[in-house]
Amino acid sequence: MTTRPAVAPTTRVPGPPEAADQALPVVSRWLPWAAVLVAMAGVAVASYLTYAHFTTAAVLSCPDTGVVNCTKVTTSPESVIFGVIPVAVLGLAYFLAMVGLNLPWSWEARGRAGAWLARIRLAGAVVGIGFVLYLVSMEILVIGAICIYCTVVHVLTFGLLLLVAAGTAQRGLEAWE
Repeated sequence: MTTRPAVAPTTRVPGPPEAADQALPVVSRWLPWAAVLVAMAGVAVASYLTYAHFTTAAVLSCPDTGVVNCTKVTTSPESVIFGVIPVAVLGLAYFLAMVGLNLPWSWEARGRAGAWLARIRLAGAVVGIGFVLYLVSMEILVIGAICIYCTVVHVLTFGLLLLVAAGTAQRGLEAWE
């Protein structure tokens, strides 16, 4: 007796019968929504850090002595890129972009647009985690302190990477073309 290989579920492509040959693997329904929720949580925390940057770090309810020292981290020279752009603002822009890139319609887009959205979404998640690794190294090696709120942002970025990678693996990058 022969068994069939397991095949990912597909969606029916509307149109003539020959279009059925172009059925695409489906991304789990919950995955885009989970990614949007993680990105929205990132927007909330990054907004708070942005507010703290432009007002006073004293609004951060975090210890300001010892290894956990939000004030030391958020007011350090490393908290501003090129001496101009606050890291918190970059984080806010990143999470806002990731909200848009993870909306369900973006995951369901077909053709060339869908392929580009998939690549940009995956590249954004990879760049985000790369920047997180840089920031954590700055906190530990240069500043000598960590910020609880920054750590929450780092964990959310990692979660977003896992969700985007899982969704991309379910469907495959080439499936969007």
